[in-house]
Amino acid sequence: MAIGFNLMWGNLAPSNNPLPGTAIYDLGLRNALANYRDALSRPRVAFTASSPQGTQTVANCRDYMRLLDQGIRSLPTDPPGVAEAYQDCPLLFLLRQASQPALYLAPLSYLTETVAERLDPETLNADFRPPRSRRDSSHSAQDRYWIDNRSLRISAADGKWSMTILASGSFSGDGREDVAVRINCGSNWQYAILTSKLNGSLAAISPESLVMTTGMPVRLR
Repeated sequence: MAIGFNLMWGNLAPSNNPLPGTAIYDLGLRNALANYRDALSRPRVAFTASSPQGTQTVANCRDYMRLLDQGIRSLPTDPPGVAEAYQDCPLLFLLRQASQPALYLAPLSYLTETVAERLDPETLNADFRPPRSRRDSSHSAQDRYWIDNRSLRISAADGKWSMTILASGSFSGDGREDVAVRINCGSNWQYAILTSKLNGSLAAISPESLVMTTGMPVRLR
C-alpha cells in the first residue's frame, strides 16, 4: 500500500462554511468527527517503522500521520491488519477540513443514482471495479446496478461489489461537491473520494492522493 504526502503543520483557521454534520451520512465517521481528538488517539494495531528520525512505534492516527510527514511511503505487512486499521485516518483529516459546497451534484434523494450514472469505473483501483459485464452495459444506472437511496448504496447485481456514500462536501477546495465512498469487493474494502471532471464524470482518487495533490494543510487538533 504505497501512500504518502507532505503535511503542513500549524493551526488552520476554520472555513467560513464548514462541512455540516448532516453531510456525513456514516454514523461511525460522524461520531469520530464529533470526538476528533479521541479519534486521533484511539489505539489501533501497533507497528514499528524506520524513519529519518529513527525507529518509531505507531499506535494511532496521530502517530501515523506524523510518520507519513517524515517521508515514509508504505505500510508494513506485519503484523496483519495494519493497512486496514489506518485506512480511515486520511479520510478523517479530509472530513475535518472540508467545507460546504457551493455547487451540488444532485438533491440528496437523487445523489446515489447520480453517482451511479456518472461514476467512471476506470479510475477505481483495478481490484475494486464493478464487474465488467455491468460496467459495459449501455443501459441506465438503474439497469446496471441495484440502487438503495435510503442507505446511499450502489450494488452490482451479483452482490460481490458495492459502493456506499459516506459523506459529501467540498474536499478539494474548489467549491464543488465531492463524495466520500467506501467500496466493498468481496471481503476487501477501500475508501475513495469521487470528484467531478470537466466531462461530467466522477473520478475516484484516494484520500491520501487528494491531500498530496491539493497540498491542503492538516489539522491535528
